[in-house]
Amino acid sequence: MTLVCCALHELGHLVLMTAFGSSPQEIVVYGGGIRITPDNKQLSKYHELAVLFGGAAVNFALCLLSYMANGGGFFCQVNFLLGALNLLPFRYFDGGRILALLANGKVCEFFRAVFILLTAVAMIHMILHGTVSISFAATFCFIVLSEVIY
Repeated sequence: MTLVCCALHELGHLVLMTAFGSSPQEIVVYGGGIRITPDNKQLSKYHELAVLFGGAAVNFALCLLSYMANGGGFFCQVNFLLGALNLLPFRYFDGGRILALLANGKVCEFFRAVFILLTAVAMIHMILHGTVSISFAATFCFIVLSEVIY
């Protein structure tokens, strides 16, 4: 189910990319998700923003439709979390690329640092209360590593 939601998320990017006259140069599926490398055609800032928001928009639309059809459930939750996760302001995610288009480097780095700090505080709180999720901890480590390496 989660893989289907991820594929639909990427389809949202692809549909808008194609609508704006660009096409994928490469699509890579790997353990951390799916990465689409666009061709060298330069999109306008607004078109690029639309493409970046396209994936999360699909997830939120599917979440809403699922909620209206059956009051939510797993499909609704997965789409909501996938859309929200991808809008976080980390370099690796769509939200980080959106932030980079809208703000200068120092502002981006400030927001990224704040979100890493808040996520670390949340993880410490969860550890202290015995409610830490292994997938959350792994995702957090992946985010921190991608911020440092990227």
